[in-house]
Amino acid sequence: MPITAFVHTHVLLWVLLLVTFFVAFSMYKKGKPAAKGIHMAFRLFLVLTFATGLYLYIKIMGMSENPDGLYHAKITGGLLSLILGELTLVRLKKGKSYSGFLLGFAVLILVTIFLGYSLPFGMEFF
Repeated sequence: MPITAFVHTHVLLWVLLLVTFFVAFSMYKKGKPAAKGIHMAFRLFLVLTFATGLYLYIKIMGMSENPDGLYHAKITGGLLSLILGELTLVRLKKGKSYSGFLLGFAVLILVTIFLGYSLPFGMEFF
């Protein structure tokens, strides 16, 4: 299977991940009990996004002799953004302060998306 199929799958998964994050976030803010199911869907997309991202990283590292160092930064930023997204929802659910985690999540998501699209296997948006 070509690598572009996995790139498109990865993009679809992180879009679904962001949608479920914002739905769970808004439901937790309103105190709705159904947020638990959406949070579990967020976790499922989190694992799938990480798995496809890790697969792409391993595949790209094996394809080239001298890979771009930004791929290392991208997987690190992606992993940290996934962690901060989960921590934001957990802290919001527990009623603790979450603004720092939310800010870090937003910044890392933007940096990771920018890196993903600017690297050779990304799409031509920038």
